[in-house]
Amino acid sequence: MHRNKQTKCAKGEKMGDLFYRPEQAWVGDLIPYYEDGIYYGFYLHDPRIRDREFAEETTWHLVTTKDFVKLTYKGEAIARGGDKEANKNAYTGSVIKCREDGLYHVFYTAFNEDFKIRGKAIQSVMQATGKTLDKLETVREFLFTSDGERYEEFDWRDPYVFWNEDDGCYYMLLASRMAGRGALRGGCIALCKSYDLMNWTYEKPFYDPKMYITMECPELFKMGNYWYLVFSTFSDRFTTHYRISKNWNGSWEIPDDDVFDTRADYAIKTASDGKRRFAFGWIASKYGNTDFGPWEWGGNMNFHEIVQIPETGELRVKAVQGVLDYFSEDVKLESEEVYNGRIENTGTGSKLTSDTLGALLYPVKDDTFRLDMTIIPGRQHEFGIALHVNKDMETGYFLRLDTKRRTVAWDLWPRSEQGRYQWQIKGDVPYQIETARLLPEAEEYRVHIIRETDICVVYINDEIALSTRMYDHKGGYAGIYVVQGEVNLACYKEKRRE
Repeated sequence: MHRNKQTKCAKGEKMGDLFYRPEQAWVGDLIPYYEDGIYYGFYLHDPRIRDREFAEETTWHLVTTKDFVKLTYKGEAIARGGDKEANKNAYTGSVIKCREDGLYHVFYTAFNEDFKIRGKAIQSVMQATGKTLDKLETVREFLFTSDGERYEEFDWRDPYVFWNEDDGCYYMLLASRMAGRGALRGGCIALCKSYDLMNWTYEKPFYDPKMYITMECPELFKMGNYWYLVFSTFSDRFTTHYRISKNWNGSWEIPDDDVFDTRADYAIKTASDGKRRFAFGWIASKYGNTDFGPWEWGGNMNFHEIVQIPETGELRVKAVQGVLDYFSEDVKLESEEVYNGRIENTGTGSKLTSDTLGALLYPVKDDTFRLDMTIIPGRQHEFGIALHVNKDMETGYFLRLDTKRRTVAWDLWPRSEQGRYQWQIKGDVPYQIETARLLPEAEEYRVHIIRETDICVVYINDEIALSTRMYDHKGGYAGIYVVQGEVNLACYKEKRRE
């Protein structure tokens, strides 16, 4: 049984857990949509019917929300087909409201492993329509496959459909691959066009960087004076990327920090009310419910707010205010513990100094809380945050902030269960838990740590997020550490749910 709290919820019932997961199922790709003050979070509902097999007998389910904390479960939104139908599994797509008939049109990926060409399973696009978003029926006569000439038949998924005002027609972007290309760099974002949402033509690729196996869950949106192309990759880096342009058709610039989150929060897509934009993703589980287990497909819902730097167009990520407010009760701090260091009250906080490894720690109970810290680094070799460590700093999690290389990453110690020999403990692996993020340049770091059972999300300076799983450690102590130098803890607060 998965440790993270499962949400048992009847249709129409409201839920209050931060990271939603349905009972006896997992959340796959989200398909967000906004209308009239409500955010619709369609998601791939994966029952995980067999051990270590994912996305089998998958359907679309729906939740709605106004604040990203209270979610209303609406039940199954799109049923899958039978074992002999193309849509035996219903995968990712998009939602659009037709300009002509006012109907909602949902385009989604249909997959049946038994439908093959040259011995390899193909993917196709199907469509469901409805007058309301919670009552959608698949249009049986619509089945849109690759042309097999410009684009391969086997990667033809994640249709994103929108109206292009400049071109006067509907565009469909798809995760695809160029026919005849190599297996590892042939991925592209395909483009198809239509005037009626039923008949589509094949066009030249919308984006063809010749870099990836494929680019999943493509999305295009405008924010301020800039356009953004979003897609997710599992090669090179396992993450969600974005590109910037002054025009909807490029050229596309790669920003210095071109991702929204870590490997754990995958297939991020966005939705906006016209003023603010929010990211919808899922935090993957790990097999065996252990920190040392491999990542799995599917997990729990996760939301961020996306903010823009108007001068450059670069995007940043911060916590949704409702998520921060979820933890509203201040916790009285217990006495501090100092490991191998010296503490000086500076009037603006507590300065920790150590000649080697030192830490300033406070008790933290259990595994559901919010921690707020303001950290001002001085001269040091290394510094960061310790979480769920013991007094001797022997075990726990470490958020390693490296201002010299401008990286930040979650680490774990020990990084593995020790092997036969003392040295078999993964000292040659730089970070056990997560890939590194680009650390913002700053004189101080304002950090929010949100933890609910085995999920932990960190926000730094309202600019970056690091989401992950934490299975093996809870309770213990939390605080700051430094290696040969000094660091000032200007603020430390713990908050709980009332």
